Amino acid sequence: MVSVAKITLERKQENRDVSGVASYWSARGEEVAQRLQRAAEGQNSLVACATAGLLARCAEERNIWTGRGLLNQEGVPFEGVGTLWQCGLRLCPSCCAAMARASRRKAREAISYLKTLLTNQTRWRWRFRSLVLTMPLMRGADVTDAIARINDGFRRLTNREFWKSRVVGGIKSVEFTVRIVGYHAHIHLLILSDFLPVDAQTEAKWQGYTKRHNLASGNLASELGHCLRAAGAVLDGDPNVAVYDVLRQGQRRHGDNTISLERALQETCKYLTKSESWDAIPDDQLVKIAEVERWPRMFELLGKARLSKREERNPSSLVHTHPLINGGVRAASWRELLETTDLEEWNALMTRRIDRAREFRRDQLAWRHPEALFKTLDGAEFGLRVKPPPLSVAAQDKEASNTA
Repeated sequence: MVSVAKITLERKQENRDVSGVASYWSARGEEVAQRLQRAAEGQNSLVACATAGLLARCAEERNIWTGRGLLNQEGVPFEGVGTLWQCGLRLCPSCCAAMARASRRKAREAISYLKTLLTNQTRWRWRFRSLVLTMPLMRGADVTDAIARINDGFRRLTNREFWKSRVVGGIKSVEFTVRIVGYHAHIHLLILSDFLPVDAQTEAKWQGYTKRHNLASGNLASELGHCLRAAGAVLDGDPNVAVYDVLRQGQRRHGDNTISLERALQETCKYLTKSESWDAIPDDQLVKIAEVERWPRMFELLGKARLSKREERNPSSLVHTHPLINGGVRAASWRELLETTDLEEWNALMTRRIDRAREFRRDQLAWRHPEALFKTLDGAEFGLRVKPPPLSVAAQDKEASNTA
């Protein structure tokens, strides 16, 4: 019997418009790059100008590919989309999508590990829950400062007895939206936990359960609000907390406060912000975002979920054969190159580096998926299924003479 999950996966793969996704990445990336270039020139920011150039390279039609006939681990064919080279910038729509995919992969491994902790003794108390913590508006803070304060406040929360006595582990991500007067942040959580009172009313109602099982008193909204203020955040009130019970396997949805595990994973591991949010950010803030060298942590594993990523590492596996790494030595980053060269020389160096990376990725895709046919948005095909161009008459005569 074919599982419902497999049928859903196949339907999603059939309905996936990879060409539309590829075109959106290219068009949207080019729009962001052009706007950032104008803002950077107005503020004489060399780093922002270089960032705009990298965004434009990542959005080029020859950099974005679609693939047909790829096979997943179960042998089911699907259509794929991706980039030959990644700029790795938060402003880039295609790279943000790649970061979300990487987060989902880590999250699934963590959730699989947490499931092994559910025993007959703990199953009736512990369950998976999806939470959305909506922060009050943070006035006078830029986006990176707001996220850093939120992360600091949440770290303080996880060190309190209220959290440690109730939460086994889980995953956390941060998302923000842009308002006229500031940034509006959300924390998405998918956790395995005991009962979590979200406000004072729920705390009072479940006071007997809390005492009976020796759990620390308190409620999530007030505890998190206290921790955020201790981290220096200026808030208009306590955070708003929405809790959704994650359905167990085979359990049917009932009410608005339940959600499937797959849907909870998708909601927790999506994007830093909607792509349209960049349009609402003032030019000076956009340049500041482009100049950020190291972003605050946007995704992390919590509690015992961290144990899922502890693996024995083979030191020999750390030496890569990527063309940008020679003899296991890391190549200089684009920021490091920008500090030692002028913009014209930097552009020439990055062009050569990007071309080599694209060629490496083409070969890698072709050998990993010999059954697939790949095509970039500008119409160039590659892969092992692509037939070589016919030889010219002169080349045919030369080959015949060599054979003779």
